[in-house]
Amino acid sequence: MIETEESELTDDKMKNPNDRQTAFPDRGDLFPPFAQQSAPFQQIPVESGLPYETPAPSSCADKPPQSTPTALRVEATPHPLVFPAYPIHPEDGAEYAGLYQSNYDDSAVTSVSGVYQPERNTQDVAQFTQLNLPDPPHLAAYEPCFAKTLDASSSTNLHFEECGTMPSDEIPASNSPVLSDEYQSEFTPSVYHAPKTSSVEPSGMESTMEPSGAVSPSTISDTNPEPALSLTDEELEALPVSGDADFGTLRATLMALQQQIRAAKIPVVIVFEGWDAAGKGTLLAKLIEGLDPRGYQVYPIHKLSAVEDRYPIMRQYWVKMPSQGNISLFCSSWYREVTSACFENRAARHSLRQRYEEIVNMESQLVCDGVLMIKFFLHISRKEQKKRLKALESKKNTRWRVTVDDWEQNDRYEDYLRLYDAMIARTHFDSAPWHILQSDDTSGCISQIYGTVIDAFRTALKDREDNLRAWDTPFLPHLESLPVATFPPLETFDPEQVLTEPYKPALDQAQKRLWKLQNELYKRKIPLIVCFEGWDAAGKGGAIRRLSASLDPRGFDVVPISAPTPLEKSHHHLWRFYQSLPRDGHVAIFDRTWYGRVMVERIEGFCTESQWKRAYEEINRFEAELTTHGSVLCKFWLQIDNDTQLTRFEERQNTPDKQWKITDEDWRNRAKWPQYEMAVSEMLQKTNTASAPWTVIEANNKQFARLKVLQTVIAAVESRLEKD
Repeated sequence: MIETEESELTDDKMKNPNDRQTAFPDRGDLFPPFAQQSAPFQQIPVESGLPYETPAPSSCADKPPQSTPTALRVEATPHPLVFPAYPIHPEDGAEYAGLYQSNYDDSAVTSVSGVYQPERNTQDVAQFTQLNLPDPPHLAAYEPCFAKTLDASSSTNLHFEECGTMPSDEIPASNSPVLSDEYQSEFTPSVYHAPKTSSVEPSGMESTMEPSGAVSPSTISDTNPEPALSLTDEELEALPVSGDADFGTLRATLMALQQQIRAAKIPVVIVFEGWDAAGKGTLLAKLIEGLDPRGYQVYPIHKLSAVEDRYPIMRQYWVKMPSQGNISLFCSSWYREVTSACFENRAARHSLRQRYEEIVNMESQLVCDGVLMIKFFLHISRKEQKKRLKALESKKNTRWRVTVDDWEQNDRYEDYLRLYDAMIARTHFDSAPWHILQSDDTSGCISQIYGTVIDAFRTALKDREDNLRAWDTPFLPHLESLPVATFPPLETFDPEQVLTEPYKPALDQAQKRLWKLQNELYKRKIPLIVCFEGWDAAGKGGAIRRLSASLDPRGFDVVPISAPTPLEKSHHHLWRFYQSLPRDGHVAIFDRTWYGRVMVERIEGFCTESQWKRAYEEINRFEAELTTHGSVLCKFWLQIDNDTQLTRFEERQNTPDKQWKITDEDWRNRAKWPQYEMAVSEMLQKTNTASAPWTVIEANNKQFARLKVLQTVIAAVESRLEKD
């Protein structure tokens, strides 16, 4: 876990742009005061992407160009992408104008659909090389007012310097929106126009509804209207919402579509992110007015609690994911923790890239499993944020909502702006795009949110109706495959092994040693996860009993895994395992594991071919999260031969006290031994990573197997303790 420590970034607050040199002495003269900049601003890449860090040894210009992997090389085609413009307040203009000069070139942005895919087995992806995931809904045509196209040649260098430090095949999608594409405008409130809708109404009649949030240039006053604060529900209700009848129609349409989403068993995740005081809670409250409360759950995300901090960091979000047909709404999300941590401690800044990768991993897995993901970012100017914070503090019943962190964000608005740009650039991809809303105009924001959600619902329903499963790919898009270590073929292991020492004394010694090590794990708050897989009747239960006998029962759990329940089947296949992870200092022993996806579910046809092929990478990344968190992970495959299994089956069948151990399913699985043997060999080859290696236990001799399990766990724990 990241230990919280005071960051240099929090030691000093910049009172004005000219304080930059003293507030960030390590920055040197890389960023002279804006008033002194005569040439167009040139971004200098840094390692983490955070502002004012020591620059990387070389810029991206020094690196040789890297081509897209051959198997997935797709000819890039110009895509006329139009972004909303974000005018800055005149008072802020002197400080920020010209910060991102490269954003202002007018031309097309290169489409990157199908590009930046990790290299895959050609046989696995041949049928997908020409298949692009659906374009994000907001990348369609926008209304012309307040619009500006970006230059393709400069778009990959727009977002935070982190982008400049990546190899070319890892640069985030250049068509991601940018917050910092700001320029002077005669209009203060900028409206982010949702795409024009050409979908079909639930009744089958073609929609006549105007594009959500669409505003004709002729209807916008040349004067600067006073932005609405929308701080409380009471204040929001008092706002003059234009087109109340249309808003009622939007609510009715959304609720009707929600019922169709439930019937189609489409899980939905809606994320509200943005600046403090941008109105996330208020706008979310207006959205759920159009939803059946029996079909959604709202999750307000704050700083990690003491309990949540004792688990892998992404667990708290995985367990909140919706079942099929339901909706999870996040008021703030996994992004808030990342951005906040960057200003709290230096360790978080150095692990920023890893955290973004964990986020993209989770979102990619969910999207590939059929989840509809909609992400909103609520953008306001520095002056507007300050005004809202003051308004909140001025009222007794809302004063408690303003914290020191809120004012800190306003003081360091520029730093957060650059960090948000990097965040959006790294996490904006097909099927999980960002929708940036200028939330100065509250009533306009509401209609835009409704329009975006309605359009996304209709698109998802149409895809299900046409049986389109573009999201069900045999790999995780936008992520490189984790490296695996070579593993010997399963047939090279001889399951017939003989003990070379007396069993009972060796068992007692190993159990006493493990008891002491468990106490040390508890004191240092290091979790231990032991995974058992193997053939039926290989002796998993006996090995688990000897292992658990050496542990304090208050500090471990045995997790038996069987066929998933209906609730578990309605989630991503790893969802139920996140529920059972041990907290820091505790032990979890899994009797069968997440590897059922690539064995029994594969052989019995309980998942699609793409799902079990994709599961290898999903499992590797799941285990990487566990070990990155600091867990000791031991994975055992108990190997016996065919004849030994038959002998043990017959013994169980003929012994009354053991008949409960044998089922008809065991006999059916035995008939498929060759198929399972092939699946097991592939599993060992594709999931044997450096941080989570497999150990094959030769288990024809039960006593040998039990001792080897104990000794392997002891060795793994001792190795981990030595590294601390």
